[in-house]
Amino acid sequence: MALDVRLGTLGALVLVAVLVGAGVLADRALRTPANSVETKVATPEVPIVMRTPGGLLEVATVRAYERFKREDTADFWGLPLGTTTSQIQLTVTYRYHIELAREWPVDVDGQTAIVHAGPLVASLPVAFDTSTMEKYTHSGWARFNKDENLAQLERSLTPELAQRANSARYKSLALEPARQTVAEFVRRWLLTQPRWTNDPHAEVVVLFPGEQRPTHGMPSPAAAAAR
Repeated sequence: MALDVRLGTLGALVLVAVLVGAGVLADRALRTPANSVETKVATPEVPIVMRTPGGLLEVATVRAYERFKREDTADFWGLPLGTTTSQIQLTVTYRYHIELAREWPVDVDGQTAIVHAGPLVASLPVAFDTSTMEKYTHSGWARFNKDENLAQLERSLTPELAQRANSARYKSLALEPARQTVAEFVRRWLLTQPRWTNDPHAEVVVLFPGEQRPTHGMPSPAAAAAR
């Protein structure tokens, strides 16, 4: 009886040894080069999407001392009755923003994040400081409409300021400050992402609609300013 027990135990140990040996051989087979797994990055450029809350991001302001002038000339049967002239000058603040109620595509190329921002939009109506306002009005020699002429000039201020705010001249003044503001905003967002948290060499390049992506390896002035 004791001999049978010893034989049974021996057989069990032999079976365990066989199973372990088979497992080792199977593991070695899986580690052969024929079954190895190789991981490669398909492309250095990875598109991501930057989600932002709704609302507006004010990105630039332009302060200017503006002058507005209105002249009204009349004649009677070819006889000049003179020119009524009115003038207003005051300090104006043009503000520009970008809508945040959307997703911004961001192309990641190495350590560079290229952000495709929304268009630069003038905030209307344009703000002006009435404490700096100066008015002047004078009727022509045979005219009596200086007050009316000045009132019409005042009524034209809001649409005229809106036109100036949307002009290429003023938008060009606001463009680079706006680019720096967006770059700072995006950089703060990137710092919440694990990949960028400890990357001191990361840079942000901001492109507005119609602008071309800079050549790889040639950082733009905006990217340098955002460092």
